[in-house]
Amino acid sequence: MSTPDNPVQQESDPDRARVDDARMSFLEHLYDLRKRLRNAALIFILATLGSFFFAQKYFELLTRPARVAWTAVLKTEPKFIFTGPTEAFWVYTKLAMYGALIVASPFVIWELWKFIAPGLYRKEKRMALTVTIATALCFAGGAVFGYLLISKPALTFLFGLAEVFTGPMPFSIEPMVKMDEMVGFMLAMLLGTGVAFELPVVMAVLGWLGLVSARGLWKFNKYALILSAVVGGVLTPGPDILSQLLMAGPLFGLFNISIIVVWMIERTRRKKLEALGKETGADLVPSG
Repeated sequence: MSTPDNPVQQESDPDRARVDDARMSFLEHLYDLRKRLRNAALIFILATLGSFFFAQKYFELLTRPARVAWTAVLKTEPKFIFTGPTEAFWVYTKLAMYGALIVASPFVIWELWKFIAPGLYRKEKRMALTVTIATALCFAGGAVFGYLLISKPALTFLFGLAEVFTGPMPFSIEPMVKMDEMVGFMLAMLLGTGVAFELPVVMAVLGWLGLVSARGLWKFNKYALILSAVVGGVLTPGPDILSQLLMAGPLFGLFNISIIVVWMIERTRRKKLEALGKETGADLVPSG
């Protein structure tokens, strides 16, 4: 058998052999998948049971921006109500499950990774790990951004709609916020900002696949500002303009960061093609 002359092929052959050796039969795959899913489910259940002891702390932490805005605007002690006997219990249960999901997600991802990784080549592993880590970091960064910078101004505006009307027939408009509604508002805010901050990851993957280019994204930049305002209005749970603008600004900035990321990917690919072209004597770099 002849030895391949291409050094890239020589380097990939051991990796290909390793992947071929790791291949399992269909029944072995099912058994391994069942074991990984069982471990992931067990970790999630244990994390959920443990999170019940911290559910009230989760509620206190999640509603802190609302309580700060309430105190600043209404000058009274914040008060959340529940209108059914089981509402508070289900709110705490929901928070315990969300907390367990956050705590258990690294272990669950690790179990799934151990199932998928043996069938991937080294380059595919690096790509999968990079995308997974970038996705988690961007989502966490977006959620923190929404919690620290958007939720309080948005709730300050919304609570500011409470008024006292004087006159011949005075009346007042006062907030009466349910626990479930407050938790739902905050979770929607954090989820929306977390998803919005995934834009660079999505664009990077599309750029790596060659579906978008930095030049094309730059030409679209003038429309991205309008689109950011529209998406900001969709992702923010409140109807106020302030929170929508606070979301639209970072979205437009993330779009421009995406252009830089895609340009760096294209630059790296071009350098690799140039190096390979020098070795083979062929022009592999596409024009334009």
